[in-house]
Amino acid sequence: MEKEKSNNKKKVVLTIVIILLLGVIAFLVWYILRPQEEETETSDIDVFEYDTTAVALDEESLQKAVDALRAKDGTMALEMKATARSSDGQNFTCKLSNSLRNNYDMFMVIYLDETQEELYRSGLIPTGKMIDKFTTNRKLDPGEYECTIVYNQVEDDHATVHAQVNIGLTLSVQ
Repeated sequence: MEKEKSNNKKKVVLTIVIILLLGVIAFLVWYILRPQEEETETSDIDVFEYDTTAVALDEESLQKAVDALRAKDGTMALEMKATARSSDGQNFTCKLSNSLRNNYDMFMVIYLDETQEELYRSGLIPTGKMIDKFTTNRKLDPGEYECTIVYNQVEDDHATVHAQVNIGLTLSVQ
């Protein structure tokens, strides 16, 4: 009887050891076969990559480098798509922006080339902001319409026009 108890204890211990070994083997297999993450250096600073040749050692040289990237006085940097699209003839999707490189806020006016009719006038657009949709003053029938956008840069008083640029835009109505 004691031999049986001894054998039962050995079986229980052996079973526990086998289960533990299987657990260790399963963990090792998972650890070895799991997707490896790339090792990266970490710090408290976010890293941004820029293509630049400017090195700023002080605040003044940094400001000069930023100013060199901005549009020269009397010029305007434009970021836009040349076609705006609509499925209903009045609500258009587009990309018309006041580039971050510009020095002034602006507003835009869209004119229909055929009649010189004003179709849209934006509100004030700060530098670095974009219009991605607009609604025309009237509904247009399906077709393509050649238009002119007048970009108007305004001084800090928001009343004095600093510069104007006219650019072609096609309105496409499905």
